[in-house]
Amino acid sequence: MTDGAVAQRDREGLRERKKRATRQALHDAALRLTLERGLDHLTVEEISAAAGVSPRTFFNYFPGKEQAIVGDDLFAVDAGHVAEIMSSAPSVLDGLQAIALSLAADAATRREQVQLRWQVITRYPALITRMFARLEEFTTILASAVADRVGSAPDDAYPQLMAAMTTTGIRVAVQRWTTGHGDDPLERHMAEVFGLLKGEFAAGRGGVS
Repeated sequence: MTDGAVAQRDREGLRERKKRATRQALHDAALRLTLERGLDHLTVEEISAAAGVSPRTFFNYFPGKEQAIVGDDLFAVDAGHVAEIMSSAPSVLDGLQAIALSLAADAATRREQVQLRWQVITRYPALITRMFARLEEFTTILASAVADRVGSAPDDAYPQLMAAMTTTGIRVAVQRWTTGHGDDPLERHMAEVFGLLKGEFAAGRGGVS
């Protein structure tokens, strides 16, 4: 690789880091200000000012304040990566646990942000509809991965059930993590939830492959 190509790559990497930092600052500001001032009274201009950018820059990242509050990293996964994890796992449940842990690894570095988002969504249930849209997309990706693994259709009962069970398990683990059930890391709560699920399946039907 030439020196010019290396410099170009470094510049592109810097731009991407700056974009991620700006997006993160807007999301953090939106969460904090929603709790401080209330959803109805909060404006895009206030969020932008708190993040140190212009309203025009705000709209380069989010179409409105609700989207900035919920964020775009909620249940953010790559469908190809999910399928790869599932296909190489010893069992369906092992694959689902590995996918959940990959989400946990990212969220674990942002506990305060996750806590704030949980508080905001709990206080303002109207935002849950936006969260559900992300959740539905994630569930669809999971169901497709499970269906490919077992050779069925994504809308069959088994892939749908396993996907829904996984999202519920993740929600329970995150809730326990953010509400102070000990000082255990999120990964420990994920392991606890999936350990319970594996135990139930093993007792009821001799395990899930």
